[in-house]
Amino acid sequence: MTVETTPAAPAVREEDGASLSRYLLSFRWPYRDDAVSRHLVRGGLPLWRQILRFVPNPKERGRALELGSPPFHITLLMQKLRNYDLQLTAYPSDDRRELVQEIESPEYGERHRYVCVCFDAETERFPFDDNSFDVAIWSEVIEHLTQNPVHTLGEVYRVLKPGGCVIISTPNASRADSVLTLARGYNIYDPYHLGAVLAGSRHSREYTYAELVDLVRGCGYEVDRAEDIDIYPPWSRLSRVVRALLNRVVSRVTKGHYRFHLFVRAKKTDAPFRAYFPESLFDQGHLNFHLAPTSAKVVMGWNEAPHIFAGWGGLRKAADGAQVRRSAAVGDVYIVGTGSAVRIRLANGKGDAQLWHDKPELVSLGSVPFEAGAELTEVVVPLSGPYDPVIPVHVRFDVPGGVDVATVELV
Repeated sequence: MTVETTPAAPAVREEDGASLSRYLLSFRWPYRDDAVSRHLVRGGLPLWRQILRFVPNPKERGRALELGSPPFHITLLMQKLRNYDLQLTAYPSDDRRELVQEIESPEYGERHRYVCVCFDAETERFPFDDNSFDVAIWSEVIEHLTQNPVHTLGEVYRVLKPGGCVIISTPNASRADSVLTLARGYNIYDPYHLGAVLAGSRHSREYTYAELVDLVRGCGYEVDRAEDIDIYPPWSRLSRVVRALLNRVVSRVTKGHYRFHLFVRAKKTDAPFRAYFPESLFDQGHLNFHLAPTSAKVVMGWNEAPHIFAGWGGLRKAADGAQVRRSAAVGDVYIVGTGSAVRIRLANGKGDAQLWHDKPELVSLGSVPFEAGAELTEVVVPLSGPYDPVIPVHVRFDVPGGVDVATVELV
């Protein structure tokens, strides 16, 4: 991202909405439509000002990741009012890996060349190093994801510095205006977005306050701040009445949150990321068939969901209090990373622990027989053969009657 400025420019003050609107509307780019720009800024500015409230402003220059940067309104406000170097991203509907946009404001004497790195945030590894960013801004994106926000939260966690924070904003699924819309017999779902330039522009899944906080906290973040906020005024007298009823009366009974928008700021902790798939958001039957190994260590009850295949029993406690799952006669775990052996903690079973690469062809990487009683026993299976750390290691338990497994890790 390159920036050119001149000193003679009108004041831009965070507390002055009119000055922010004037600043944003001053920018020009090819194919700009004035009416569309005014509509976007009028509707978006209340949201963007709330985002700024949640973004810390460090004395020392920080580094911020913005997920879903176009059309660059938050980008402009961040570089004007916060002390960060920005990394911009996008997800176009075509296969491009970079999106470039030049914009210019003659009134403010500014010209910017924005370069967005393009990738699919819910399936791909982010193209950034571990512990790279002080802040990640994930505004109005999570509701567009179609399958796996846990993957995105995991990648954000990876690239944040320890103590760094993610700021999430999203419409509230249980907002009072939607309750009223449904009560009037109208549909609350987004219209179809044929012709959208950016992939996934339509809302796929909105969240309630409880769902969003539970998901973020369950994945290992420390939730520093969470609020539901009415960012827009009521659109009618009836809307004002319904909002007051839900927010002042019903919420006391239900403990629900009914304001229009949700905002969460959450910090990366010293704990490892947890792949958390709550029942409120994920169909657990389908989840049994979801394999997306990302870790070299699987801990039952913590991060096993994307690492195990169908056939495992529910969580229970081993003799020493550790959480375990019991395999069927054949149980499969997938891990990925670097190591010379696989270390397993298990109990109550007798059979073989086998290591495989499934792709590009089925290749054996080692096998060790074991016999374990009620106490958790450590079994180490050396890796042999053509082991490739890029390819997941398939750990198979071939055990008549099954076995209780606590952890599986590359060492």
